[in-house]
Amino acid sequence: MLKIVTASKAGFCFGVREAVKTAARRAGANNCYLLGNIVHNKTVVDGLAEKGLKIIESVDELPALKEGERGSVIIRAHGADKATYERIVEKGYGVVDATCPFVVKIHDVVRKHYADGFHIVIIGSANHPEVIATNGWCDNTATVIDCADDLAQLEAYDKLCFVCQTTFDGKKFRELSKKISKIQAKTVEIFDTICYTTYERQKEAVSLAAECDAILVVGDKTSSNSTGLFELCKAENPETYFIHTLGELKKIKFPRSGVVGIVAGASTPTESIMEVRTYMGQEFGEVKNEEFINAVNNETTTDYREGRAVKGTVLSANADGIRLNIGGKNDGFIDKTEVCEEGEYKPEEFPVGTEIDAIIVKKRDDVSGCVLLSKRRADLMRKTDEAVDQIRNGEMFEMVVKKDVKGGLTGSLGSYRVFVPASHIRLKFVPDLKKYVGKTLRLRAIDIDDIKHKIVASQRVILQEEKDELDKKAEIFWENVKPDVVVAGEVKRISSYGAFVSVDGIDCLAHIDHLSYSKISSPDEVLEVGKTYEFLVLKADREKQRVSLGYRELQPHPFDKCMEKHPVGTITQGKVISVLPYGAFVEIEPGVEGLVHVSEAAASYVKDINEVLHVGDEVSVKILAYDDQHRKTTLSIRACIDEDKTAVKPSKPAKKVVEESDVYSEKSDNNVFASLLKNVGEGNDGEDKKD
Repeated sequence: MLKIVTASKAGFCFGVREAVKTAARRAGANNCYLLGNIVHNKTVVDGLAEKGLKIIESVDELPALKEGERGSVIIRAHGADKATYERIVEKGYGVVDATCPFVVKIHDVVRKHYADGFHIVIIGSANHPEVIATNGWCDNTATVIDCADDLAQLEAYDKLCFVCQTTFDGKKFRELSKKISKIQAKTVEIFDTICYTTYERQKEAVSLAAECDAILVVGDKTSSNSTGLFELCKAENPETYFIHTLGELKKIKFPRSGVVGIVAGASTPTESIMEVRTYMGQEFGEVKNEEFINAVNNETTTDYREGRAVKGTVLSANADGIRLNIGGKNDGFIDKTEVCEEGEYKPEEFPVGTEIDAIIVKKRDDVSGCVLLSKRRADLMRKTDEAVDQIRNGEMFEMVVKKDVKGGLTGSLGSYRVFVPASHIRLKFVPDLKKYVGKTLRLRAIDIDDIKHKIVASQRVILQEEKDELDKKAEIFWENVKPDVVVAGEVKRISSYGAFVSVDGIDCLAHIDHLSYSKISSPDEVLEVGKTYEFLVLKADREKQRVSLGYRELQPHPFDKCMEKHPVGTITQGKVISVLPYGAFVEIEPGVEGLVHVSEAAASYVKDINEVLHVGDEVSVKILAYDDQHRKTTLSIRACIDEDKTAVKPSKPAKKVVEESDVYSEKSDNNVFASLLKNVGEGNDGEDKKD
C-alpha cells in the first residue's frame, strides 16, 4: 500500500487567496472587469468566468461608461504598472487592488530608489507579469536578469538597486547575491523580496523529494512558482511528475508500496489538491494526513462546538427570543438577553427569513433541543474582527501569548485563533517556549484562514526586516564614517571614562580626554544624556566595530582665546599647577598653561625652584612669547618683579662721604682682586713715609 504525504505549504498563498476572494465577491457585478488572469491557473480563471467575472487583457478593452454609471477594474495578484492605474482612472473606472502585499512592497522599493537615482535591476523572468508590472514603477528602465552572466552589463552604473521576483528560486537568488556584492559600483543595494512562503514552500518540497519514492507537483504549467517547484523536486528526485488534471495523473504508473509526496504551487486551488489526494487514496492507499481528514469532515458535517460562528435564518421571533435554521438537524435559539449588545430587543425587527450571525453558546439545550446561540457576542466579535481586516496587507499587529503548545505559541485576535510557529518567534532557535506566555509579540500575518478563523503569524519576519534595515544602515555607516569626518550623535549613556554616543544607530565612544580642553571629573560636565551633538571621528575600526569620537576637537581652543585676551607683554595672574627641576607650569586660563623657566622664577639666581614656587601658588606672570604651532606659552615671574622696581623711580640720594675703611666692605672679602689692591695700598704708604 502506498503512503500519501502532502506538503503542509501546498495550495494558495496569502496573496493569491485574498486576490481570488476579491474577484469572486465581485463576479457578476455591473461594469466590473478583471485585468488579466487573476492567477496562473486555468481552473481558477474558468471558475471565476463561470460566475460572471468579465476578463480583459488591456485597459483599452474597457467600454465607455454612460453618464452616471460606475465601473471598477480588479488588479490581479501580480500587480500592474503605474501607467495602468492612471489609465483606469482616466476612463472613469475605480480600482479594486488585489495586488499581493509582498509585490506592493517591491513596487515601493523600486519607486523610491528610482527617484533617488538608482538603476533598478529585477531578478526574475522578463516575461512574468509581476516583473513587467514592477518595471513599470521605474518608467520601464529596469534591467531584468536571471543568471550571473547578465551581471557584466551593469558595470557602467554607479548606483544599483536589486529586487527579486517573489517566486524566484531562493537558492539561485542567494548565489546571485554573492556575485552581485562584488560589482564595482559606488552603491549597491540588494533587497531579498522573495515571498517568505515561497522559501518555506521550496524548502519543504525539496525535503519531501529527498524522502519520497515519487513526487507529484500539482499546478498549472503556466505558473512560474509551480514550474519552479517541479524543477527543484526533479533535481532531487527523478520520479517527479508535473500534473494539472486527473487525466495526466492516471497515466502515471505507481508502485504498489512506498511513499508518494504531493506538493503544489501558490496558485493551485485546494480543490485540485484534494482531488488528487482523493484519487490516490482510493486507488493506492489510505490518505492519513490529519489536516486533510479534518478538512473533509468540516465540509461534510455540521460542527456544533462552543464558540464557533454560525449563520442562521430566522424561523420565528417572539418575546422569549429568536429561533433559527442553522443548517443542521437541530435548530438554533437566541435568548432575548443574547440578542442585543445595546438597546432593547424588539421581535418585530427580526422577520422570518432574516439572516443572523451568531456564536454557539451551548451545543444542545436539554429542554428545547436547540443549539443555544448569541447574536450579541457575534456582534461584539465582528467589531474586534475589524482588526483582522487591517492586517491583511501585511500590517504589523500585537498579540499577548496565551499558551505554549507543541510547535509554537497561541493567542487570539478578535474571533481568530493566532498560531506562531516556534521557528517564527525569533531569528534564532527558541529552547523554551513557556517563557513567552503572557508576553506581547509583534507579529505579521503570513496566512489567514477566514473559514476556520485561524491566523498563522510571524515575529521573525519583522525582526529580520529590522535586522536587514540595521545591516543596511551599518553598511552605509562604515562606508562613510572615516577619521576627520564630522557626525551628529545622540548621547545615550555616560560612564566614568566617557560618553556612549549613537550615530545612525551605531554605538560610538567619546573618551573623557576628548570632551574638554580643561580637566573634568565626569563627562556630564560637558554632555547631557538625550541630547544630540556634533563630534569628530578620531578612529574607526570596522573589524573591531569600534569608533572613537572627539567633542573638544570641534570647540574653539582655549589657547586661541588666550592669545586674544593676553597679548605678548601682558601681565596676568596664574596658578602654579606643577613644579619640575627646570621650571614651573602656570595655568593662566582654563586649559592654557605656560612655562616659567627656573631662570625666570625670581629676581636673583635660583638654585632649586622648589624654594620659591609651590603647587597652588597664585603668582603674577608676564607673557613673553606664544608658539602658535605647538600651542606653547613662555612666562616670566622675574619680569613682573623688574617692572615693579622700575614702575616708581626713587629720588636721588644725598652724596655719601666714603671713608677709606668703607672701600673694603664684606662683599670685597670675597674678591681676590680687592685683596691684592689692599696690599698695594699699604706698600705705597710705607714708601711715602720714608720719603
